[in-house]
Amino acid sequence: MTGHPDQPRAGAGSGAGTRRVTVSVPWGGLAAIAAAGAVLGYLLMVPCRFGDDGQYVYGCYTDILPLYYRDGLDTGTVPYLDKAVEYPVLTGGLMLLAARAVAWLPDTTARAFAYFDLTAGVLAAALVVVVLGTGYLAGRGGLRADAGTFDRTRALLAGGFVALSPAAVLAAFINWDLLAVALFTGGLVCCARGRQWLGGALVGLAVSAKFYPFLVFGPLLVLVLRRLLGREGGIAPGDLLRSLAGAVAAWTAVNLPVYLAAPEGWAEFFAFSRERGADWGSVYYLLSGLGLFDLADRDLVNLLAPLAFGAACAGIAALGLLARRPPAPEQLVFLVVAAFLLTNKVWSPQFVLWLLPLAVLAWPRTMRPGLPVAVLGLWQVAEVVYHFGIWQHLRYVEALASGAAPVGLGIESYALVALGRLVTLLAVCGIVVVDSLRDGQSAG
Repeated sequence: MTGHPDQPRAGAGSGAGTRRVTVSVPWGGLAAIAAAGAVLGYLLMVPCRFGDDGQYVYGCYTDILPLYYRDGLDTGTVPYLDKAVEYPVLTGGLMLLAARAVAWLPDTTARAFAYFDLTAGVLAAALVVVVLGTGYLAGRGGLRADAGTFDRTRALLAGGFVALSPAAVLAAFINWDLLAVALFTGGLVCCARGRQWLGGALVGLAVSAKFYPFLVFGPLLVLVLRRLLGREGGIAPGDLLRSLAGAVAAWTAVNLPVYLAAPEGWAEFFAFSRERGADWGSVYYLLSGLGLFDLADRDLVNLLAPLAFGAACAGIAALGLLARRPPAPEQLVFLVVAAFLLTNKVWSPQFVLWLLPLAVLAWPRTMRPGLPVAVLGLWQVAEVVYHFGIWQHLRYVEALASGAAPVGLGIESYALVALGRLVTLLAVCGIVVVDSLRDGQSAG
């Protein structure tokens, strides 16, 4: 991905001179938007922070507090070394550092509250980074835009969508995903500015927090192949190699010490990912709810998921190679990450945070805004419905397991809610694909 440092754009004029026009990046406005989203997200978590039993009723469930106890962080347990955890090492490191930072408090409950608040503060800072990076990239016109006039309105709209859309507010503090999203967004910004080594290093760190950022290298490889085939809009092989080398170096730097100290604990993430069955939200769980799939067949799920993802990637690669108009890298990245979620055996509600920055960066270039806005709005409505639907379904599962009277959403109703999320995300992908195939100038 070749980018250019931002330069003032030469204004049109007559005579010997030209006038340079520049528009500043609204860093303050973007930061304020991010802070507002973080505060709203925290306020929605208040009932669960104080131990209210209605976490599923209020839709305020978070992994942060229960895993503080489950993983022994309240008693000084060191992730990976003393106890295997199913997260990559940077996420485990954040869990440990936050636990150690509040260990001086004398009361267990006070430590738990402080642990949640400190973790939420770190994730709020990560949200600020995500919004600043996304707003900057959107305002400059994308990852591969030439230096020119910065669009403040587009930047603020992009930042507002990432921080203040209901799905973002609801999902912000469910898990530690914002750490990876912030590092990944920072990597994209660096690559857009032509700093491939640093951009790749940030992506490597992002992979050390959540695995999904590694998917960016597939679209980059497609764009390299496009260039080697002599088609417009590719990227130089050296850019990909520098980014990949930076990612490998950074990933190795943070993973190797943990691997050497606790190889079994370090490998738990990979073992857990391989051995777990199809989980809530996945297309396989959805099909089982409709009576069309047997969830007990774990081997079949482990076979179908990579095959389906591989088939989707092949289609995206064909799009990137054959589209007449040079494809935007961010559109290909969005499609690959969406395909991963659509075909994966795990699709947790907080994974929407992965998609939000990429969705605004993949905004159609050749369409009038009416249809894209409508489709994006439907997707967000479906995400909100799903957010509350999953917790209502877990209420039903818990009641069923305990022999209590059924409450919440049964499997059939939950499957329909999950289907709504799947179909609307497919619709967003369809808009991006159609835009990538169209010729013509930007419609704004």
